[in-house]
Amino acid sequence: MSDASNRAVLERAVALLPSPPSPLIGRCAATLTRPDNIICFRRELAADLNNPREGRALHHRYVLALALGAGATVYVDDHTIRLNAGEGLLIFPFQFHDYSEPTSDNINWLFVTFDLADGDSQQLLRYRPFVITNSVRQLAGELIEAYLEPSEGELTSLLLGLLLARVRQAPATFQSLNAAPSPPALMLQVNHLVQRRSEIRTVHEIAQSLGISESHLRARFRASCGVSVCQHLRRLRLEKASGLLRLTTNRITEISDQCGFTSIYSFSRTFREAFGVSPRSYRNDNRQRRQIADVQAVAY
Repeated sequence: MSDASNRAVLERAVALLPSPPSPLIGRCAATLTRPDNIICFRRELAADLNNPREGRALHHRYVLALALGAGATVYVDDHTIRLNAGEGLLIFPFQFHDYSEPTSDNINWLFVTFDLADGDSQQLLRYRPFVITNSVRQLAGELIEAYLEPSEGELTSLLLGLLLARVRQAPATFQSLNAAPSPPALMLQVNHLVQRRSEIRTVHEIAQSLGISESHLRARFRASCGVSVCQHLRRLRLEKASGLLRLTTNRITEISDQCGFTSIYSFSRTFREAFGVSPRSYRNDNRQRRQIADVQAVAY
């Protein structure tokens, strides 16, 4: 908007203000849970939407997807959601998701991934595609401007918190349809438990929360999901650990405990088996890649 347009909008808004009933009593601020470990990136090719290319993506972070140009179908757990240009969707931690049927090979999608300690305020947005309103678009632009400034991490977090508040106010598109190819319901229940209740770490504790015996859980999970519940929990723990290694400065011993490993030795051995390197090497390699990317961005 031009300066003249901005002034006109402000003047109209000011003209609507009533006199306060009391000069000393106003609106109280709500407790704000601020996003952290924020990454903003763009996808220009529909072929790049699915990453990893094999299987449905699953990770412990929130993903805010804004389809700014061209549309596609998003499969989230057992939901098929069609996002047209000008629509968005918030994907929650540990939700299986992938993309198909783009309207064009060339797209313009903004992705914002982040961690959020308390996601209860976002539950309204689960499986709920929304319209990208002017206020959402404006805040997204301000968020990107702050994100591109290395010194504006505090502002980036605040702007994303405001953007999520605006997204919750945005009208839904009501285009969500069920019957997508999806993981079994039992796997989703386990994922939600691991996501929402960090104190649950063992198969026995999961079985107790689901109200079934441990042996029954193990049998049902393998029969419906094709893998053991222990293998699945291992995957969830490793995914969370890889994210914490990339995006935090937490000590490796702390990450091992946060992800439910019984010891640092067990964590290091399991991580090396999965990724081919130790947790420390994985962190250092990612740090070097980020430094190279930063140098290239400055040079550009």
